[in-house]
Amino acid sequence: MALMITEAPVEASPSISVDPQWRPLVLLGAGAAMFVLIMIPIQALVFILSPPPQTVLAYFDLFQRNPLLGVLDLDLLLTIDYLAMVPFYLALFAVIRRASVTSALLATVFGLFSVVLFLVSREATFSMWLLSGQHGSATTAAEQAALVASGQTLLTLYNGGTFGLSYLLGALSTLIFSVAMIRHRVFGLLPGTVGVITGLTMVVPANLGQTGLVIAMLSLIPTALWLALLSRAFLRTAKANTPGHGPGHP
Repeated sequence: MALMITEAPVEASPSISVDPQWRPLVLLGAGAAMFVLIMIPIQALVFILSPPPQTVLAYFDLFQRNPLLGVLDLDLLLTIDYLAMVPFYLALFAVIRRASVTSALLATVFGLFSVVLFLVSREATFSMWLLSGQHGSATTAAEQAALVASGQTLLTLYNGGTFGLSYLLGALSTLIFSVAMIRHRVFGLLPGTVGVITGLTMVVPANLGQTGLVIAMLSLIPTALWLALLSRAFLRTAKANTPGHGPGHP
């Protein structure tokens, strides 16, 4: 399997340790994981109560009626989630690098590129709001048509290949991190196993029609569990590296 990075396996240890200078990052990663976990049901509720419009004009109308709901339907909360994933990926790198530096580095790079590509694809989040205002004040049909065309370009980018690639890189990052956790017994067997399930459900991008959307919604279940398990594991790791809680201490 391509994800099984060839490295000599290390012996499992009862506690995972990180260098003291990495401890604040591990704590930040624990907080980031918990933040994203809390945001998942909120985002799902927004999606259920206010399904995103399907056309540019429908988005323009939504922004003119309720700008906040407009940016929420264009993934404002998910954008915040992706930013929170930066310290999460770095915390995973800090912990896993001792057991498998190659896997940790590759997974971190893929994860960070996933964040960057997602942010690029979400140009529509605020730009559509701006176009909506311009469309409302346009005085000619030609101006309105040009603004609608600009909005269509934004929606194409929003649902296009950049987002799909971001989604796949996130899946690959999750799989590499999780396989490394299983191979090297980092945090025990459960977080790695749940992570593999999470990564596999992310292989189908959410923008791949109705099938992708359904699988994306189902993937929230293992994702939430994975985040909860890793947040707890990060906190335990940080505590194990606090003076008075290391090896030989109660």
